[in-house]
Amino acid sequence: MSALKKNRSDHAVAAENGFSRAGFLKAGGALLVGIVLPGTVATGTAVAAEIVDVPPATFGRPWASVDPGKASSWLAIHADNTVTAFSGKVELGMGNQTAITQLIAEQLDVPFEAITLIMGDTAVCVNQGITAASATIRDGGPQLSLAAAGGRQALVELASRHLGVPVAQLEVFDGNVIDRGNQKNRVSYGELVQGKLLEATFPLTKVRPPETPTITPRAAPLKPTDDLKVVGQSISRVDIPPKVMAEYEYIQDVKVPGMLHGRVIRPPALGARLVSVGEPPAGVRVVRVKDFLGVVAEKEWDAIQAARSLETSWTSWEGLPKQSETSAFLRASRSVPTVIERGGNLAAGMRSAARTLTATYETPIETHGSIGPSCAIVEIRDNTATVWAGTQGPWMVQGAVAGVLRMRPEQVRVIGYPASGCYGRNGADPAVIDATIMAQETGAPVRVQWMRWDEHGWDPKGPATVNDMQGGLDRDGNIVAFGHEAWLPAQFNVTIIGGVLSGLAAAVPGSGGWAGELNYEVPNKLLLSQSQNNMAADNNDGVGVISAWLRSPAQFQLTFAMESFIDELAHAAGEDPVRFRLRHLTGAEDSRLAAVLKGVAELARWEPGVSARNVRPGTDVVTGRGVAISLRDGTYDAEVADVEVDRSTGQITVKQVYVVEDHGLTVNPRACELGIEAGVVQSVSRTLLEQVDFSRSAITSTDWASYPILTFSQAPQVTTQIIDHPELPSTGVGEAHCCPLPAAVNNAVFDATGVRMRSMPLRPEKVKAALQAQSV
Repeated sequence: MSALKKNRSDHAVAAENGFSRAGFLKAGGALLVGIVLPGTVATGTAVAAEIVDVPPATFGRPWASVDPGKASSWLAIHADNTVTAFSGKVELGMGNQTAITQLIAEQLDVPFEAITLIMGDTAVCVNQGITAASATIRDGGPQLSLAAAGGRQALVELASRHLGVPVAQLEVFDGNVIDRGNQKNRVSYGELVQGKLLEATFPLTKVRPPETPTITPRAAPLKPTDDLKVVGQSISRVDIPPKVMAEYEYIQDVKVPGMLHGRVIRPPALGARLVSVGEPPAGVRVVRVKDFLGVVAEKEWDAIQAARSLETSWTSWEGLPKQSETSAFLRASRSVPTVIERGGNLAAGMRSAARTLTATYETPIETHGSIGPSCAIVEIRDNTATVWAGTQGPWMVQGAVAGVLRMRPEQVRVIGYPASGCYGRNGADPAVIDATIMAQETGAPVRVQWMRWDEHGWDPKGPATVNDMQGGLDRDGNIVAFGHEAWLPAQFNVTIIGGVLSGLAAAVPGSGGWAGELNYEVPNKLLLSQSQNNMAADNNDGVGVISAWLRSPAQFQLTFAMESFIDELAHAAGEDPVRFRLRHLTGAEDSRLAAVLKGVAELARWEPGVSARNVRPGTDVVTGRGVAISLRDGTYDAEVADVEVDRSTGQITVKQVYVVEDHGLTVNPRACELGIEAGVVQSVSRTLLEQVDFSRSAITSTDWASYPILTFSQAPQVTTQIIDHPELPSTGVGEAHCCPLPAAVNNAVFDATGVRMRSMPLRPEKVKAALQAQSV
């Protein structure tokens, strides 16, 4: 049985029979290892760094919040030499489960296969924050690494007493502590904890001990970089075999005894109000809470049919702008100017420049396009609620559900399951609220699975942006002024639509705004964010297109504008795009950003020259290549894209993408390469094809025909090179490589055609029109 399937079985048993932490401990004894997170220990409190006996009864608090200071919150080393670990992060398809297990195996010195990792369950795991922003390994990994190092240290100390030799004389191999002076004098981890329940807790922060401390708080040291054996290896991902064999349990596969099936009936317009509802078919129950409307039935097909056939009446609403006027609408919307970065005097720098350029770049509204529609199950029983969800943020969902049900968060248990795609806030969390409302009204567990038109039409969207660029060059081709003013959301509105329609509180914390700095050394610069509600209508209770995270939020759009405009400046300066960038990077000769740029130029066999070198009038199919870079959350990325443009049709084909990335320590090289490749392919799809269409009332691109994505045959070849820095912290792999791709492709199109595209997506009709305009 795979580790993931075993985890899911544990979840099912816990959900059905009630949870006790002791249920995760194998009979016969265990060492429970904890770490105390910064800020969770009061001043003057000592933190246990010694091994102590604990009574089993302390591990049976059902539904209570998991205390990061409790030893049982992180690791349990069992008497059979296996390990159970608990992580608040979830698996989203990037290999988090495998990578975290590698980190634990490395520091604990146990076989990778001996570890069972429980993820994203609010009843058994510590809240490590949302699985987003490439932060799982960056932020969550070190916590479990330190817990594992603490467990190893505690067990070695136990072994020292058991074997009668000093700690310095002991070494560990695959869960066995061995006397270097006598290899036969050894003891396994399991033997050390046999018949005992022990705990050891280690601090991650300096705390002031009491006046007469009995122990000295100390954190266990991590292994030296040269001693790493598991981390840095391309261990096969544990989730792939069950996926291949159709054994992987997604949220859509979960079944709960006695559950009913629900479907939501959507209004014909985003801001429409429900007037009347007809009679449902026999065996189908209507759930109406203000403007929220759904149907529930014992059989899923009955719910689907009823949702299609139920007669309803709604008010009209036309609060959206015309799609062709999106940019004008954003400019005219109420905005709050926020200075992101300023240096020198932009206006003075532009006046002193020998040559100036201005341009406007635009990006569309996008949807997540998750291959499988969102799904959730909610059961309310005995003044508690259990939620099964494909969410990135179990604790955020816990708070939202508690708000709807007027419960305390600790009365709500959220069990995170893998879903069929997200990379941003898609319909996973809204589906939970739909199920919560229906479960509350029916008194039974309710499973809600969205339909395709729900997912495309009603999931939160990646926002449209408008970017005004200006730049100035001196006579030597140096950038002396750079301005970037962008209209984008100040905060991604993550209000969940079911909560809006029902009038119930159903929002989770949001963030948004600018992401990505100017990477170049410019004496006069101004980055200005026009922060606004974006496509939510200010005069209609905020109803409109809900903006939320979509992979590499904000920086994906901003980098498209910024790196395309840098290419415009390079062309105006008559200089090679790679050399131009290197010349303007701060500390270009030794910086990590310069290193990835030089690296990708070498990987792609870049031939220096001024862009638009491949323009061949009268030739139908032309080729070109472009370059772009980004720095996102500490991860450095540079890319070169090779494209082919059919001038007769406007069709762009991205043939090859070269990527060089530096994200510090690489835990699993092959998984990172595959993750980068997948992100590049998705970003090519967003660059060339993806755009949400809408009327004055609603989203109109509600299927794959009206919202096309890249097909397998259209995917480019991706060549990846990782610059590994095992001595540095990991900074994340999920998003940085997405940011340069649109500009790299756009710059390659200019290189091929001499036409500069300034609006995504680069669909054939748009490209053909631009090419025809050039020839007029």
